[in-house]
Amino acid sequence: MKRLCDLHTHTTASDGSLEPEESVRLAKELGAAAIAITDHDTIAGLVRAQAEGERIGQKVIPGIEITTRMDGCEIHIVGLYINCRDAGFTERVRQLGRTRDQRNERMIERLIGQGFRISREDFRRFEGSVLTKAHIGQVLVERGYAKNVTEAMNTYLRKGGVAYVERETPPPQECIRLIHLAGGLAFVAHANQIDRADREHSVSVCRRLLGLGADGLETRYCEFDEDWNARTDQLAQEFGCLCSGGSDFHGTFKKNLQMLHGYGNLEVPYAFVEAMEDVIRRT
Repeated sequence: MKRLCDLHTHTTASDGSLEPEESVRLAKELGAAAIAITDHDTIAGLVRAQAEGERIGQKVIPGIEITTRMDGCEIHIVGLYINCRDAGFTERVRQLGRTRDQRNERMIERLIGQGFRISREDFRRFEGSVLTKAHIGQVLVERGYAKNVTEAMNTYLRKGGVAYVERETPPPQECIRLIHLAGGLAFVAHANQIDRADREHSVSVCRRLLGLGADGLETRYCEFDEDWNARTDQLAQEFGCLCSGGSDFHGTFKKNLQMLHGYGNLEVPYAFVEAMEDVIRRT
């Protein structure tokens, strides 16, 4: 039987629909050899997830997903094996969460100003989480402006949309350095999303990020086709770097997307985890 893992998942600490404990229990039910909790710009759910993992015997890898930019493209860096109790790291993460909140508050203001039937009361239920575009998208779906969260985000909240506001983000070097200072490993996430209109540009950006010190990249991802699997495998071989991957699970916020299996054909081997832990032991 294949030992599979999911190294890219989200909980209610950011924009997932499952509590950290629920995510860990689901991983256990699915037979995951390991799960990483990688919420956006927050580590608020990690202690809870790890405690539940210890209670039920599920391996939980502490992580985070940090947003940065390069060449006008939004890029996400996933940090794995981070020390979520490091004081300097936790303070910088709080700052990142605040900039995300501020950007999304401005998006809400734009929507209200343009006559969308939403109010600030609609978002009170998300207090305690980092406010994300998925939360705004959910409210837009409930108000009938889109069929699902993905459609709402692509229509109104992405670049070119009526409510889009560009967020102030740290440079890639700082994201990588921050993860390393917390004892973690930095991975370039979902290369296919860097520049959806130009695969070669996306690959070029990946090369530059690996050259800046990223420890690896996701070579298995829920949206990857055969070409993206091959391209990221080739990059990993070219740089001799680590591989990661995951479903980018958000619970009900991403329709038909399953933890561990993505859209049905995702397989992230546990060998990825073993390679990471071998590097950590040697450093």
